Amino acid sequence: MCSLKPPYSGPFDVTVDDSATLTQILTRIDSSNVTLSATPGAGETQIADYLAAWLDHRGIENHRIETVAGRPSIVGVIRGSGGGKSLMLNGHIDTVSLNSYEHEPLSGHIIEKDGRPVIFGRGALDMKSGLAAEMAAIASIKSRNVPLRGDVIFAAVSDEEDASQGTQDLIAAGWRADGAVIPEPTNRVLITAHKGFIWVEVDILGTAAHGSDPASGVDSILQAGWFLAALEVYQRRLPVDEIIGPASLHCGLINGGEEPSSYPAKCTVTVEFRTIPVQTDESILHDMKSLLATIAKDKPGFRYAEPRVTLSRPSQKLPVEHPLVQQTAAIATDIYGYHPSIESMAIWCDAALLGAVGIPTIVIGQAGQGLHAKEEWVDVGSIKETEQIFVRLIADWCQ
Repeated sequence: MCSLKPPYSGPFDVTVDDSATLTQILTRIDSSNVTLSATPGAGETQIADYLAAWLDHRGIENHRIETVAGRPSIVGVIRGSGGGKSLMLNGHIDTVSLNSYEHEPLSGHIIEKDGRPVIFGRGALDMKSGLAAEMAAIASIKSRNVPLRGDVIFAAVSDEEDASQGTQDLIAAGWRADGAVIPEPTNRVLITAHKGFIWVEVDILGTAAHGSDPASGVDSILQAGWFLAALEVYQRRLPVDEIIGPASLHCGLINGGEEPSSYPAKCTVTVEFRTIPVQTDESILHDMKSLLATIAKDKPGFRYAEPRVTLSRPSQKLPVEHPLVQQTAAIATDIYGYHPSIESMAIWCDAALLGAVGIPTIVIGQAGQGLHAKEEWVDVGSIKETEQIFVRLIADWCQ
């Protein structure tokens, strides 16, 4: 196993095919998200440049998508002979902030932990090891000239940690496949479903006045309490999905008033809904409008603006019986030595965007700890397993 030595600045070696060493290289490239944190990150330009050079070195067709300056995504394609199913290997190239990492966020060091080699660094687990597994897999397919009828699409996308600019750009550019896999770090669990989320803002309206003039003022913050109480009752009736589990909501933000000595004219509550497939933007807005109208009927003087959706991401659900699920599970069983658990997950990822445009998508990946935490590491053996799953899946799915 190759262990790279500092210094860590480029140029980085594009001849590497080993998934562990690729994980080290990718971890040492700062690709912290530009828009996610209070302190802007480095962005995806350097890592996108490396990926394009890596693909060029192997003669793999590649394309750069950059609709927003400084937020590039790279698409590599191994073309099949025709008549087979295509497979997309999708993975994000950005990470969360380096500021929250305790020590050497870009180290990429291999160290033994509990008797097993692991790689440390921000993004090593989430999800540069997944990208490395994808890269090693397509390098293996390319170098061995594995006969394929369907195309293999390697989609290294920007901005998944914030607004999913990369996968949205990918979809808008027309890239599609008959199946897709995302190697988020699932600890060897095969994920077929997850919740979506919707952010809804609600303005409760009052009347501004001097704090000494209660006859003129209407306290919007106090009246927002009626809305919060109604939400608490409403959440008990949220639907449940047999795979994903119960929908949920919470009030993530509340903002109102100008100063203590004035009656607040407006109080804005932002509610996040974690959604299941039966819920839509329209159904949730309908429920919020009905809830607000009921309060206004019961509480004369209660006023509000129309609720509005500020951000919405769909849920994801692929039937367990789907051939992509069954084929991947069979391959993973051979490699892991046991049948992987097939589950849903609580967090959201780009699988939902791919699923929404008709691309059957699953999530399966490596083991480790420290997602978005002060220390992050990935198990090297699990990277190799993910690579092996992808090699076999490409050969079987795209035949």
